[in-house]
Amino acid sequence: MTTLILLSAEDADAVRGTSAAVDWAALAPVALTDGRFILNVSVLTDPAHEAHWELLATLPQADLADIAHLIPQPAEE
Repeated sequence: MTTLILLSAEDADAVRGTSAAVDWAALAPVALTDGRFILNVSVLTDPAHEAHWELLATLPQADLADIAHLIPQPAEE
């Protein structure tokens, strides 16, 4: 089971970018088709993203299987 954090556009903007702790880590929330964004819940234990833990820990979470239909699929060529 893969657990994901659900973010609003505003939340995604607040956490997106290079880590304040290390310059080799960054958060890049993935857009869903319904306007929300997702991050893997593992960011809540990654010290590189500790600056965002307080916000991210308060956001709703979902199982990948429950929201997979909202993940954009690549266009067919």
